[in-house]
Amino acid sequence: MNNCPCNNCICVPICRLKQYQFLVQECKIVFRYLKSPFGFSGLPRANGKLGLIKKSLKPTMWTLIYDEYERVMVDNYTGYEKCHFIY
Repeated sequence: MNNCPCNNCICVPICRLKQYQFLVQECKIVFRYLKSPFGFSGLPRANGKLGLIKKSLKPTMWTLIYDEYERVMVDNYTGYEKCHFIY
């Protein structure tokens, strides 16, 4: 069962258009749900939860990418050509 906090949230149309860092900073529910939203520091990253948020929001300003070790990262679009921030 998909228990993502974004399911049935009235803010989905707004959050869909946010860059990843603003989504996490402005929504305490998402921040707590992900536990370690900005990287691989000490705590294991909740990759499955990050995927559920992406599936629920269908974001336009960020996507998920995977490295050669199958670690998931967020590619946050900045609005500038060829300029991306990876979390």
